[in-house]
Amino acid sequence: MIWDKLSKKEKIGLSVAFAFLALAFLDRLLISPIRARFNALNQQIRISEKQLGSDMRNINQKKFISEEYEQYLPYVRRSGSDEEEVAKILGEIEALARKSSVYLVDMKPRKPRDVEFYKEYTVEIEAEGYLESLMSFIYQLNTSPQLLRIETLRLNLTKGGTNVLSASMLITKVLIL
Repeated sequence: MIWDKLSKKEKIGLSVAFAFLALAFLDRLLISPIRARFNALNQQIRISEKQLGSDMRNINQKKFISEEYEQYLPYVRRSGSDEEEVAKILGEIEALARKSSVYLVDMKPRKPRDVEFYKEYTVEIEAEGYLESLMSFIYQLNTSPQLLRIETLRLNLTKGGTNVLSASMLITKVLIL
C-alpha cells in the first residue's frame, strides 16, 4: 500500500520517526512515572533517615533527659485537687508580695484549663507598690520554685500624684496531668 510506494530513504525516515514516537510513548507511559516514583521514594528515605538520626540522638540522651525530668517533676506534678493547687499558688503570691512590700488589692483565681497533657492554672491580681517593690515582686514571681509565670502585666500611676504604681497581672502555672 502506502509503504510499498515509498522509496528506501523515505522508509528509513518513517521508521526512525515511528521509533522516536514509540520511545516517547514508552517514556511518558512507563519510564517517567517509574522515575518519579523512585525520586519520591528516595526523598522519603532521606527524610526518614534524618528523623531516625534525630531519634537516635534523643535515645542517646535518654538518661540525661530522664534525670532532668526527675529534677523538675516535683514542681510540675499535681499534688492535690484543683482547689489545693490554687490555694498553694495564692499562698505563694501572698508570701512573695509580703516579702517585696507590695500591697495586693485583689486576687481572682480563674477556672483551671485542661490542655492535652497538662493543666493551666491562672490568677489575676491587682497590686500596688513603689516601682522597686513591684520589680522585686515580679522578679520573685518569675523565679519562684512553683514555676509561676507572668503572662500579662499592666502598670499605671495611682491617683493622687504619688509615686506609687498600680499593677495588673495575669499569672499562670502549668502542671502535668
